[in-house]
Amino acid sequence: MPDSGKRSLLQGLSALVSAHRRSLSGLLLLAMLGLTTAWGMRWLSDPYRFPLDVVEVKGEFRYLHKPILQAAVVPHAAGGFFTVDVDSVRAAAEDLPWVERARVRRIWPATLRVHIAEQQPVAGWNGDGYLNDAGEAFTPQSGHSPAGLPQLAGPAGQAPRVLRRYRQASRALQTLGLKVTHLAMDRRRAWLLQLDNGVQLKLGRARPWNRLQRFVRAFPGVFAGRLADLKSVDMRYSNGFSVHWQSPPAGEVVARQDT
Repeated sequence: MPDSGKRSLLQGLSALVSAHRRSLSGLLLLAMLGLTTAWGMRWLSDPYRFPLDVVEVKGEFRYLHKPILQAAVVPHAAGGFFTVDVDSVRAAAEDLPWVERARVRRIWPATLRVHIAEQQPVAGWNGDGYLNDAGEAFTPQSGHSPAGLPQLAGPAGQAPRVLRRYRQASRALQTLGLKVTHLAMDRRRAWLLQLDNGVQLKLGRARPWNRLQRFVRAFPGVFAGRLADLKSVDMRYSNGFSVHWQSPPAGEVVARQDT
């Protein structure tokens, strides 16, 4: 073999050995980085090395008892600063009926902060629960009971619709100086409305809001100034209504008007 050929062969073998060495060095470096990372993660995840000293609860509380909230979230705040399951803590807080939403943050070096947005009830619901502004029903087991709320009722799944109808009815009757305190939709989808003076409006199933508008139009000429004597108004007629007064002269007299 010529000398030039031998030199080329030796150079090729040398390059191959060098490449192999570089490859082994790279693999060893990656292995060391992997081991270092695993050790570091294990070191950081040791709850005894970075323990949580404080579970801090923030928020404006009107109805929710703070000790109840703390008792619910503290058992889920196990582990250290880096290992605590913040999703579990948040879920535990949001499982409480008076909590609308919760945000959980780690605050270095040893604090877990839970910020609570409390439910804001706008109406009572089915006697033992409440509705928030979005028409979502919730039923607290404890906490203060808000007073002065309108009382709404209806079948399961109908809460947003009932709240929407209550707001429509309130706007329509407010122009007459009347206030709605109760609105109920029964299982047959028939509607019953009650005013703050105890007067009931029976709206039925068919076109109940057209019937309410009929009452609004008739109010100035038929009911204005006589609300103290009024017991209920049955609007379940195609073109009129019947009136029940508190104390009729002889038995119960029903005044019916067709329009």
